Amino acid sequence: MTTLEMENVLSLPVERKILWVEDVWDSICSQPESVPVLDSHKKELDRRVDKYRKNPSALITENQLKESVASRGSM
Repeated sequence: MTTLEMENVLSLPVERKILWVEDVWDSICSQPESVPVLDSHKKELDRRVDKYRKNPSALITENQLKESVASRGSM
């Protein structure tokens, strides 16, 4: 994107910027295979899968996680 194009985007009203960003995001999502996955993310995923395989009973549900976070209250 050229500087002029970026200036044009930045000069848009917020509502138009949001629509523009949504369009860009949709174009990225239409080709997920073109988005590179960082090695650090792959390693973290491998670590989590290994941890799960060693102790699957330690897995908690989404609702359990939400309850745990909610019980901590505001910080």
